[in-house]
Amino acid sequence: MIALRPASSDDYAFALGLYTEAIRPLASAWMKWVDPDQEALFASLWRPNDTMIITLDDRDTGWVEFRQVEGELFLKQLYISPAYQRRGIGSRVMRLLLEERCRMAKSMALFVLKNNPALRFYTRHGFQIVRETHTTLVMRRAMAEAA
Repeated sequence: MIALRPASSDDYAFALGLYTEAIRPLASAWMKWVDPDQEALFASLWRPNDTMIITLDDRDTGWVEFRQVEGELFLKQLYISPAYQRRGIGSRVMRLLLEERCRMAKSMALFVLKNNPALRFYTRHGFQIVRETHTTLVMRRAMAEAA
């Protein structure tokens, strides 16, 4: 069974490891990846109060970070361990967020690297590109559009 549990400081190493595994190959297309620098950046951005650990049958399989800002839910991070990808876990987490938060926000927004294969995932879930930078796409969808 897929569930979300609140993150704690004990989840830091798990979150950092999964973040590094997922982002290093993508970010390296635009920048030189220096582990100590990226670890310091991650440490400065880690917000366990805004983070939920994704579990499957009580095993940690990923994490999601989101923050509500006024009428919008901002999906900051969503990572699934490679061993658990393509099993519908990310889709289930997305549906949970959309169902649980639909009355609290009018839309959901996110940033995704242009070369991230997750772009297809977000498009399937109704997100549309609303802006772009050199490396990143800003995507948004209305919450009323059920997942």
